[in-house]
Amino acid sequence: MFTEDDAVLDVAIPEPFTLDPLRLQDPGAVLVARQLFEGLTAWDPVNEKVIPAAAESWKTLEGGSAFRFELRQGMTFHDGSPVTADDFVFAFDRIAQKRNGSELAYTLEHIEGFDDVNGRGTAKHLSGLKAVDDLTLVITLDRRFVEFPTVLTHPALVPLSSKVVRDVDKFLSEPIGNGPFQIAEPWSPGDQVVLRSFAGFYETPTLDGIRFLPFPDSATSWLKFVQGDLDVAEVPAGQIEAAATEFGEAGFKPFLASYYFGLNLKSKQLKDRRLREAINRGIDRASIAERIYNGTMQAPRGIVPTGMPGFQENVCGELCDYSPEAAAALVEGLTKKNRQVTLEYTEGEPHKTVAKVVKQNLSAIGLDVTVKPYAFPKFLSRLRKNEHSMYRLGWIAEYPTPDVFLGSLFESDSPDNHSGFASTKVDKLLEEARSERSDGRRLQLYIEAEKAILKEIPIVPIGSFVSHWAAQKDVVGIGFDVTGGFDAVNVSLSE
Repeated sequence: MFTEDDAVLDVAIPEPFTLDPLRLQDPGAVLVARQLFEGLTAWDPVNEKVIPAAAESWKTLEGGSAFRFELRQGMTFHDGSPVTADDFVFAFDRIAQKRNGSELAYTLEHIEGFDDVNGRGTAKHLSGLKAVDDLTLVITLDRRFVEFPTVLTHPALVPLSSKVVRDVDKFLSEPIGNGPFQIAEPWSPGDQVVLRSFAGFYETPTLDGIRFLPFPDSATSWLKFVQGDLDVAEVPAGQIEAAATEFGEAGFKPFLASYYFGLNLKSKQLKDRRLREAINRGIDRASIAERIYNGTMQAPRGIVPTGMPGFQENVCGELCDYSPEAAAALVEGLTKKNRQVTLEYTEGEPHKTVAKVVKQNLSAIGLDVTVKPYAFPKFLSRLRKNEHSMYRLGWIAEYPTPDVFLGSLFESDSPDNHSGFASTKVDKLLEEARSERSDGRRLQLYIEAEKAILKEIPIVPIGSFVSHWAAQKDVVGIGFDVTGGFDAVNVSLSE
């Protein structure tokens, strides 16, 4: 397939479950899909902004509740057929339709008609999608959200040809996209994914191809990488320092994912703000990051993780500073009855070990801590029924907007808000931020909302994560980003 003279990048990945955008979630599949497909917009990690991709340009309409996208002329799928606005409509409808059960449907929840298509299942088409002509797509939302083009950077929100998808088995093994690389041989789970460059892409790749090689874990692939058999690989936790020395830290990037414990304000145990503050001050976050996550977790700056553009200020401040003395003093002011805490988490590691450390920390400051593990379905059921108290919470942004964390977790009517937190002030700040055209002003509104949330202490930020990649020294032009991957169109191999 490739000759010795061809420039082929060998990349280690976790085994992909599927390459179908409908169910695109695991990190290996996401990285492959970023090369196979091209959405309307893309994220520029250097300048930290949304840039044109399959859409050559777009206009914000009606104050941010609608958008008109103009597609690139001449863009084709890998089979040579033209990419049209209807292909985006088909693909977005496919993700939204209730019968398809896509866990990515939430990315489209603010498009008009979503409840009919995904909630009630009474419609098959999102009424807010309109293909004006082959190269013009208008998307109308149910509210103002000026950052919606950022949502569209999600690697699953890509065009698909309805004719191609009709043959499902063939599409799953040989997906036809519109990205800079195309599938080079039929794929099935467990196999390597082989891509070759697509000359019809608007930006010609330098590489001739990419081989994505599946490994069970980063420790296994790292052995191959240090032997020179791989060009790009993730660094296992125990090798971060050595990798930095040998290969540099260009691939060490903040990852938009955070670990928390939520505090249910409706729980009788957690009504007293002093208790919620004591819990925060009494947890040794540095110990959790070092002993359990071994360099892959960093201290929290607040609710929104480090790496989100504009969120450098440490807004958690004293609340997140470990002080068992201050925590114990707060506990001393509570009655014995109000010193009881039930900590719930999902079964398995590392959450079991984290819960053990937290129990030790909180017991040391005078709290009576009960730890309860649950299977994931039961855990979710308890959250939905509001039967929880202090609970493990992990959250990840698949596109870089702070609304993913602040709106999803704390807006009064959000289905993902399990903290019992409700604030007219915060709701208003979030709505203002979504409508604000000025990047600087929008950022300040989000930070103001974040501070207002933390003031009520409905959460215990534990830390945010860092992704660690390494590339051989002959890999040129690779840029890793805060969503945990890279785009290979501008990557080359030096001789």
